[in-house]
Amino acid sequence: MPSFRATRIETTEWLPRLQYDLPLAIDDMSLAHHLGIRNRVLWWMIHDNKKLYDCFKMPKRGKNKKGQFRDIQNPSAALKNIQRIILAKFLEPIPLGTHVGAYVHGRSCRDTAQQHVSKAIIISLDLKDFFTSVKRSMVRRVLHDIGYNHEVSSLLAQLMCFNGFDIKQQRDISFVPQGSPTSGFIANLVADRRFDREILSMLQRADPTWVYTRYSDDIDISHPNEQSAETVSRIVNDVADIIRSSGFRLNTTKTKLEPKYWRQRVLGMVVNEKISIPRLEYMRIRSLIHNCYVHGFESQFERAGARSAEALKAHIRGKLNFFEQVDDTKAQQLHRKFDKACDIHDAPDIERVTF
Repeated sequence: MPSFRATRIETTEWLPRLQYDLPLAIDDMSLAHHLGIRNRVLWWMIHDNKKLYDCFKMPKRGKNKKGQFRDIQNPSAALKNIQRIILAKFLEPIPLGTHVGAYVHGRSCRDTAQQHVSKAIIISLDLKDFFTSVKRSMVRRVLHDIGYNHEVSSLLAQLMCFNGFDIKQQRDISFVPQGSPTSGFIANLVADRRFDREILSMLQRADPTWVYTRYSDDIDISHPNEQSAETVSRIVNDVADIIRSSGFRLNTTKTKLEPKYWRQRVLGMVVNEKISIPRLEYMRIRSLIHNCYVHGFESQFERAGARSAEALKAHIRGKLNFFEQVDDTKAQQLHRKFDKACDIHDAPDIERVTF
Protein backbone atom coordinates (compact mmCIF):
# COMPACT_ATOMS: atom_id res chain seq x y z
CA MET A 1 0.00 0.00 0.00
CA PRO A 2 1.59 3.28 -1.06
CA SER A 3 2.44 5.71 1.71
CA PHE A 4 1.73 9.41 1.53
CA ARG A 5 3.77 12.00 3.37
CA ALA A 6 2.05 15.20 4.38
CA THR A 7 3.77 18.30 3.08
CA ARG A 8 3.74 21.56 4.98
CA ILE A 9 2.56 24.58 3.04
CA GLU A 10 4.65 27.63 3.80
CA THR A 11 2.12 30.46 3.74
CA THR A 12 4.91 33.01 3.85
CA GLU A 13 5.76 32.07 0.26
CA TRP A 14 2.56 33.57 -1.14
CA LEU A 15 1.91 36.32 1.38
CA PRO A 16 2.83 39.81 0.15
CA ARG A 17 6.15 41.21 1.36
CA LEU A 18 5.00 44.70 2.24
CA GLN A 19 7.56 47.44 2.79
CA TYR A 20 5.37 49.28 5.32
CA ASP A 21 2.74 48.55 7.98
CA LEU A 22 -0.15 48.13 5.54
CA PRO A 23 -3.22 45.85 5.47
CA LEU A 24 -2.46 42.26 4.45
CA ALA A 25 -4.52 41.71 1.30
CA ILE A 26 -3.85 38.78 -1.06
CA ASP A 27 -7.00 38.67 -3.22
CA ASP A 28 -10.39 40.30 -3.81
CA MET A 29 -11.98 38.68 -0.74
CA SER A 30 -9.34 39.87 1.71
CA LEU A 31 -9.26 43.32 0.10
CA ALA A 32 -13.05 43.64 0.44
CA HIS A 33 -12.72 42.61 4.09
CA HIS A 34 -10.20 45.39 4.80
CA LEU A 35 -12.46 47.91 3.02
CA GLY A 36 -15.47 46.80 5.07
CA ILE A 37 -17.62 45.83 2.07
CA ARG A 38 -18.92 42.64 0.45
CA ASN A 39 -16.96 41.11 -2.40
CA ARG A 40 -19.82 41.72 -4.85
CA VAL A 41 -19.89 45.42 -3.89
CA LEU A 42 -16.17 45.63 -4.65
CA TRP A 43 -16.67 44.21 -8.14
CA TRP A 44 -19.77 46.37 -8.74
CA MET A 45 -17.71 49.50 -8.04
CA ILE A 46 -15.06 48.35 -10.49
CA HIS A 47 -17.42 47.34 -13.31
CA ASP A 48 -19.68 50.42 -12.99
CA ASN A 49 -16.77 52.85 -12.69
CA LYS A 50 -18.12 55.57 -15.00
CA LYS A 51 -21.58 55.50 -13.41
CA LEU A 52 -20.07 56.28 -10.00
CA TYR A 53 -18.66 59.66 -11.05
CA ASP A 54 -20.31 63.02 -11.61
CA CYS A 55 -18.29 64.78 -14.31
CA PHE A 56 -18.46 68.55 -14.76
CA LYS A 57 -16.30 71.54 -15.67
CA MET A 58 -15.13 74.13 -13.16
CA PRO A 59 -13.86 77.57 -14.25
CA LYS A 60 -10.17 78.11 -13.56
CA ARG A 61 -9.30 80.96 -11.20
CA GLY A 62 -7.13 83.84 -12.24
CA LYS A 63 -7.49 86.91 -14.42
CA ASN A 64 -5.43 85.25 -17.18
CA LYS A 65 -7.57 82.09 -17.16
CA LYS A 66 -10.95 83.57 -18.03
CA GLY A 67 -12.88 81.16 -20.24
CA GLN A 68 -10.71 78.20 -19.23
CA PHE A 69 -12.18 75.22 -17.42
CA ARG A 70 -10.91 72.32 -15.34
CA ASP A 71 -12.48 68.85 -15.73
CA ILE A 72 -13.68 67.47 -12.39
CA GLN A 73 -14.66 63.85 -11.78
CA ASN A 74 -16.48 63.73 -8.45
CA PRO A 75 -17.04 60.19 -7.09
CA SER A 76 -20.36 59.15 -5.58
CA ALA A 77 -20.76 59.12 -1.80
CA ALA A 78 -20.35 55.33 -1.65
CA LEU A 79 -17.17 55.27 -3.74
CA LYS A 80 -15.76 58.33 -1.98
CA ASN A 81 -16.20 56.58 1.38
CA ILE A 82 -14.24 53.56 0.11
CA GLN A 83 -11.53 55.84 -1.27
CA ARG A 84 -11.21 57.53 2.13
CA ILE A 85 -10.64 54.09 3.69
CA ILE A 86 -8.00 53.31 1.06
CA LEU A 87 -6.31 56.64 1.81
CA ALA A 88 -6.23 56.04 5.56
CA LYS A 89 -5.26 52.35 5.51
CA PHE A 90 -3.31 51.74 2.30
CA LEU A 91 -1.69 55.08 1.43
CA GLU A 92 -1.07 57.46 4.35
CA PRO A 93 1.14 54.97 6.30
CA ILE A 94 3.64 55.23 3.39
CA PRO A 95 6.21 57.95 4.23
CA LEU A 96 7.07 60.74 1.80
CA GLY A 97 10.16 62.95 1.91
CA THR A 98 10.04 66.58 2.97
CA HIS A 99 10.41 67.62 -0.67
CA VAL A 100 6.72 66.68 -1.11
CA GLY A 101 4.41 69.30 0.36
CA ALA A 102 0.83 68.88 -0.89
CA TYR A 103 -1.73 66.27 0.21
CA VAL A 104 0.38 65.11 3.16
CA HIS A 105 -1.22 65.39 6.60
CA GLY A 106 0.48 68.00 8.77
CA ARG A 107 2.25 69.79 5.91
CA SER A 108 1.31 73.13 4.38
CA CYS A 109 2.38 75.33 1.50
CA ARG A 110 4.26 77.44 4.05
CA ASP A 111 6.43 74.45 4.97
CA THR A 112 7.37 74.06 1.31
CA ALA A 113 8.04 77.76 0.77
CA GLN A 114 10.16 77.94 3.95
CA GLN A 115 12.77 75.70 2.31
CA HIS A 116 13.43 78.41 -0.32
CA VAL A 117 13.77 81.47 1.93
CA SER A 118 16.86 83.67 1.38
CA LYS A 119 18.11 81.85 -1.70
CA ALA A 120 20.25 83.49 -4.36
CA ILE A 121 18.27 81.89 -7.18
CA ILE A 122 14.92 80.11 -7.52
CA ILE A 123 13.83 78.09 -10.56
CA SER A 124 10.08 77.43 -10.80
CA LEU A 125 8.53 74.86 -13.11
CA ASP A 126 4.95 73.68 -13.62
CA LEU A 127 3.72 70.19 -14.50
CA LYS A 128 1.09 70.07 -17.22
CA ASP A 129 -2.09 68.01 -16.61
CA PHE A 130 -0.63 66.49 -13.46
CA PHE A 131 -3.54 64.29 -12.37
CA THR A 132 -4.55 63.07 -15.82
CA SER A 133 -0.90 62.14 -16.45
CA VAL A 134 -1.04 59.65 -13.56
CA LYS A 135 -2.34 56.56 -15.36
CA ARG A 136 -3.78 53.43 -13.80
CA SER A 137 -0.76 51.40 -14.93
CA MET A 138 1.51 53.79 -12.96
CA VAL A 139 -0.65 53.41 -9.85
CA ARG A 140 -0.63 49.63 -10.18
CA ARG A 141 3.15 49.59 -10.57
CA VAL A 142 3.69 51.65 -7.40
CA LEU A 143 1.41 49.38 -5.37
CA HIS A 144 3.16 46.32 -6.78
CA ASP A 145 6.57 47.77 -5.85
CA ILE A 146 5.31 48.36 -2.32
CA GLY A 147 4.62 44.63 -2.03
CA TYR A 148 1.06 43.83 -3.17
CA ASN A 149 0.54 41.14 -5.80
CA HIS A 150 -0.77 41.89 -9.28
CA GLU A 151 -4.43 41.16 -8.42
CA VAL A 152 -4.63 43.41 -5.35
CA SER A 153 -2.58 46.15 -7.02
CA SER A 154 -4.94 46.11 -10.02
CA LEU A 155 -8.08 46.20 -7.86
CA LEU A 156 -6.84 49.09 -5.74
CA ALA A 157 -5.73 50.99 -8.84
CA GLN A 158 -9.16 50.57 -10.43
CA LEU A 159 -10.89 51.81 -7.29
CA MET A 160 -8.75 54.96 -7.34
CA CYS A 161 -8.88 55.70 -11.08
CA PHE A 162 -11.52 57.03 -13.46
CA ASN A 163 -12.16 55.38 -16.82
CA GLY A 164 -12.34 58.24 -19.31
CA PHE A 165 -11.91 58.83 -23.03
CA ASP A 166 -9.15 60.80 -24.74
CA ILE A 167 -10.83 62.82 -27.49
CA LYS A 168 -7.54 63.82 -29.12
CA GLN A 169 -6.16 60.28 -29.34
CA GLN A 170 -9.59 58.64 -29.66
CA ARG A 171 -8.93 55.95 -27.07
CA ASP A 172 -10.00 54.92 -23.57
CA ILE A 173 -7.76 56.07 -20.73
CA SER A 174 -7.79 55.49 -16.99
CA PHE A 175 -6.30 58.12 -14.67
CA VAL A 176 -6.63 59.50 -11.14
CA PRO A 177 -9.62 61.89 -10.98
CA GLN A 178 -9.39 65.44 -9.64
CA GLY A 179 -12.29 65.02 -7.20
CA SER A 180 -11.18 61.86 -5.41
CA PRO A 181 -9.83 61.78 -1.81
CA THR A 182 -7.02 59.41 -2.85
CA SER A 183 -5.84 61.26 -5.96
CA GLY A 184 -3.46 63.69 -4.28
CA PHE A 185 -1.58 61.10 -2.23
CA ILE A 186 -1.36 58.41 -4.91
CA ALA A 187 -0.23 61.03 -7.45
CA ASN A 188 2.51 61.99 -4.96
CA LEU A 189 3.62 58.37 -4.65
CA VAL A 190 3.74 57.93 -8.42
CA ALA A 191 5.60 61.21 -9.01
CA ASP A 192 8.02 60.52 -6.15
CA ARG A 193 9.04 57.17 -7.60
CA ARG A 194 9.01 58.15 -11.26
CA PHE A 195 10.93 61.45 -11.19
CA ASP A 196 11.25 63.13 -7.74
CA ARG A 197 13.92 60.73 -6.48
CA GLU A 198 15.87 60.83 -9.73
CA ILE A 199 15.87 64.65 -9.76
CA LEU A 200 17.01 64.74 -6.13
CA SER A 201 19.81 62.31 -6.93
CA MET A 202 20.87 64.36 -9.96
CA LEU A 203 20.96 67.60 -7.94
CA GLN A 204 22.84 65.89 -5.10
CA ARG A 205 25.54 64.78 -7.53
CA ALA A 206 25.77 68.25 -9.07
CA ASP A 207 25.81 70.20 -5.78
CA PRO A 208 24.34 69.05 -2.42
CA THR A 209 23.20 72.59 -1.60
CA TRP A 210 20.52 72.57 -4.29
CA VAL A 211 17.01 72.42 -2.76
CA TYR A 212 14.15 70.67 -4.59
CA THR A 213 10.46 70.71 -3.62
CA ARG A 214 7.23 69.75 -5.34
CA TYR A 215 3.84 71.00 -4.15
CA SER A 216 1.37 69.05 -6.29
CA ASP A 217 2.26 70.24 -9.82
CA ASP A 218 4.47 73.17 -8.73
CA ILE A 219 8.20 72.44 -8.73
CA ASP A 220 10.74 74.82 -7.17
CA ILE A 221 14.53 74.45 -7.19
CA SER A 222 16.77 76.90 -5.35
CA HIS A 223 20.42 77.47 -4.49
CA PRO A 224 22.01 79.70 -1.81
CA ASN A 225 24.66 81.01 -4.20
CA GLU A 226 24.47 82.68 -7.59
CA GLN A 227 24.84 80.32 -10.55
CA SER A 228 26.02 80.83 -14.10
CA ALA A 229 23.53 80.85 -16.97
CA GLU A 230 25.09 77.61 -18.27
CA THR A 231 24.59 75.86 -14.94
CA VAL A 232 20.96 76.97 -14.65
CA SER A 233 20.25 75.94 -18.25
CA ARG A 234 21.80 72.52 -17.66
CA ILE A 235 19.75 71.96 -14.48
CA VAL A 236 16.50 72.97 -16.20
CA ASN A 237 17.21 70.75 -19.22
CA ASP A 238 18.17 67.76 -17.05
CA VAL A 239 15.02 68.12 -14.93
CA ALA A 240 12.86 68.47 -18.06
CA ASP A 241 14.43 65.32 -19.57
CA ILE A 242 13.80 63.30 -16.39
CA ILE A 243 10.19 64.44 -16.19
CA ARG A 244 9.57 63.78 -19.88
CA SER A 245 11.05 60.29 -19.73
CA SER A 246 8.85 59.47 -16.70
CA GLY A 247 5.63 60.03 -18.64
CA PHE A 248 4.87 63.57 -17.43
CA ARG A 249 5.11 66.95 -19.16
CA LEU A 250 6.18 70.46 -18.23
CA ASN A 251 4.22 73.59 -19.04
CA THR A 252 7.20 75.43 -20.50
CA THR A 253 5.32 78.75 -20.61
CA LYS A 254 5.35 78.82 -16.79
CA THR A 255 9.06 78.14 -16.31
CA LYS A 256 10.67 81.11 -14.58
CA LEU A 257 13.98 82.11 -13.01
CA GLU A 258 14.06 84.56 -10.07
CA PRO A 259 17.38 85.90 -8.70
CA LYS A 260 17.64 87.38 -5.21
CA TYR A 261 17.38 91.00 -6.44
CA TRP A 262 13.86 90.22 -7.80
CA ARG A 263 10.74 89.63 -5.78
CA GLN A 264 11.00 85.87 -5.35
CA ARG A 265 7.72 84.01 -5.01
CA VAL A 266 7.06 80.37 -4.12
CA LEU A 267 3.45 79.13 -4.08
CA GLY A 268 2.22 82.72 -4.00
CA MET A 269 4.40 83.75 -1.04
CA VAL A 270 7.31 86.18 -1.09
CA VAL A 271 10.45 84.39 0.19
CA ASN A 272 13.32 86.86 -0.32
CA GLU A 273 14.19 87.34 3.37
CA LYS A 274 11.21 85.80 5.13
CA ILE A 275 7.82 84.41 4.17
CA SER A 276 5.32 87.21 3.62
CA ILE A 277 2.10 87.98 1.78
CA PRO A 278 2.64 89.74 -1.57
CA ARG A 279 1.86 93.40 -0.89
CA LEU A 280 -0.26 93.99 -4.00
CA GLU A 281 -2.31 90.86 -3.32
CA TYR A 282 -2.89 91.91 0.28
CA MET A 283 -3.94 95.43 -0.76
CA ARG A 284 -6.30 94.06 -3.41
CA ILE A 285 -8.13 91.78 -0.97
CA ARG A 286 -8.24 94.49 1.70
CA SER A 287 -9.79 96.93 -0.79
CA LEU A 288 -12.26 94.29 -1.97
CA ILE A 289 -13.38 93.53 1.59
CA HIS A 290 -13.76 97.25 2.33
CA ASN A 291 -15.95 97.75 -0.77
CA CYS A 292 -18.07 94.76 0.22
CA TYR A 293 -18.39 96.19 3.73
CA VAL A 294 -19.57 99.58 2.41
CA HIS A 295 -21.58 98.61 -0.67
CA GLY A 296 -22.46 94.95 -0.19
CA PHE A 297 -21.38 91.75 -1.96
CA GLU A 298 -24.07 91.96 -4.65
CA SER A 299 -22.55 95.17 -6.02
CA GLN A 300 -19.00 93.80 -6.12
CA PHE A 301 -19.05 90.23 -7.44
CA GLU A 302 -19.14 91.18 -11.15
CA ARG A 303 -16.33 93.72 -10.73
CA ALA A 304 -14.27 91.04 -8.95
CA GLY A 305 -14.88 88.52 -11.75
CA ALA A 306 -17.01 86.17 -9.65
CA ARG A 307 -20.18 84.40 -10.80
CA SER A 308 -22.27 85.45 -7.79
CA ALA A 309 -22.10 87.07 -4.38
CA GLU A 310 -21.70 83.65 -2.75
CA ALA A 311 -18.85 82.81 -5.15
CA LEU A 312 -17.18 86.09 -4.18
CA LYS A 313 -17.47 85.22 -0.50
CA ALA A 314 -15.95 81.79 -1.15
CA HIS A 315 -13.09 83.44 -3.06
CA ILE A 316 -12.39 85.87 -0.21
CA ARG A 317 -12.52 83.09 2.39
CA GLY A 318 -10.02 81.08 0.35
CA LYS A 319 -7.65 84.04 0.17
CA LEU A 320 -7.96 84.69 3.89
CA ASN A 321 -7.25 81.04 4.68
CA PHE A 322 -4.13 81.31 2.54
CA PHE A 323 -3.10 84.54 4.27
CA GLU A 324 -3.49 82.82 7.67
CA GLN A 325 -0.76 80.34 6.72
CA VAL A 326 1.58 83.19 5.81
CA ASP A 327 0.84 85.98 8.32
CA ASP A 328 -1.88 85.19 10.84
CA THR A 329 -1.92 88.71 12.36
CA LYS A 330 -2.67 90.46 9.07
CA ALA A 331 -5.14 87.75 8.10
CA GLN A 332 -7.13 88.14 11.32
CA GLN A 333 -7.48 91.88 10.74
CA LEU A 334 -9.05 91.23 7.35
CA HIS A 335 -11.13 88.38 8.77
CA ARG A 336 -12.78 90.68 11.29
CA LYS A 337 -13.70 93.22 8.61
CA PHE A 338 -14.99 90.44 6.34
CA ASP A 339 -17.13 88.95 9.13
CA LYS A 340 -18.65 92.39 9.82
CA ALA A 341 -19.47 92.77 6.11
CA CYS A 342 -21.20 89.38 6.15
CA ASP A 343 -23.15 90.25 9.30
CA ILE A 344 -24.36 93.56 7.86
CA HIS A 345 -25.33 92.45 4.36
CA ASP A 346 -26.59 88.97 5.25
CA ALA A 347 -28.93 90.29 7.95
CA PRO A 348 -32.62 89.50 7.27
CA ASP A 349 -35.05 92.26 6.32
CA ILE A 350 -37.06 92.91 9.54
CA GLU A 351 -40.18 94.00 7.64
CA ARG A 352 -40.39 90.63 5.87
CA VAL A 353 -40.12 88.51 9.01
CA THR A 354 -43.43 86.91 9.94
CA PHE A 355 -44.34 85.39 13.27
